[in-house]
Amino acid sequence: MEDLIIGAGMASYPAGVHLRVHVYQSNLRPALSLICADDFVPFADLTVNVPQEHLADDEVFVASWNVPEDVLEALLVTDWFVPVRTIAAGHTRGPVWKIQSAELLAWIVDARAEAAADAPAMA
Repeated sequence: MEDLIIGAGMASYPAGVHLRVHVYQSNLRPALSLICADDFVPFADLTVNVPQEHLADDEVFVASWNVPEDVLEALLVTDWFVPVRTIAAGHTRGPVWKIQSAELLAWIVDARAEAAADAPAMA
């Protein structure tokens, strides 16, 4: 999945983007970012951490205000995600997407394990 270019030919970024998986250290929720496919420069953060909101382990809050519409559409075309609802967070509203890709979910499990292993031990 890492080498897959998403949305090549888009108006907002013709080279397309790669999806990168991390987790938020505070609660180990998925943190997804987009990287430019041609030069590997960060493009945008796809997700935002909203710890006060209940999200399932396979759901993410999408920073739709931060990502061009054609990029969001290109991500949905991959069938890795499906929109499930919209929530308010702070002064904005945004979509919650359910992650449908088994491969992406496995990457998130790996990222959680790495983050947990790197976390300082509690005394």
